[in-house]
Amino acid sequence: MSNKKNRIVLLRQMIETEEIRSQKDILNRMKEQGVEVTQASLSRYLKEMNAVRVSDGEGGYFYKLPAGAIRADIMSSQVEAVEFAGTNMVVVKTQAGYANAVSVQIDAKRLPVIAGTVSGDDTILIIIRDGFSRTEVEKVLIQEFPSLKDKIINVHHLQ
Repeated sequence: MSNKKNRIVLLRQMIETEEIRSQKDILNRMKEQGVEVTQASLSRYLKEMNAVRVSDGEGGYFYKLPAGAIRADIMSSQVEAVEFAGTNMVVVKTQAGYANAVSVQIDAKRLPVIAGTVSGDDTILIIIRDGFSRTEVEKVLIQEFPSLKDKIINVHHLQ
């Protein structure tokens, strides 16, 4: 097993069994275990593992690894609303503490219509690439995440 695989196995075990609050905590714990890893490598490992920081409900955060079923269901269970804002932005409202986890799932798809996402605690801003219409983006989002269909707020129909 390669050093990278060893580090990832240890990282996964730490996140699953401990309440890890920061990358600094992870680096310190790994050092205690005699494992050297750079912060840049650690960031890549966390991204590869789809690790996200979720709210502890008391103003803090900790790392969590989404399980397969949770990952697949996160859009339906944690997204509250999707609203287009202007011509190149989409605002996604989530349950408190889940914006980052949802954003990771969106980014992982590497959709050609999306330039990028920015997430806070319960809100994600999706930036649409130039040249794509709202209709095209809506179609792609629903195709990739079918549960979003009923969460898209159509402001034109509300007026």
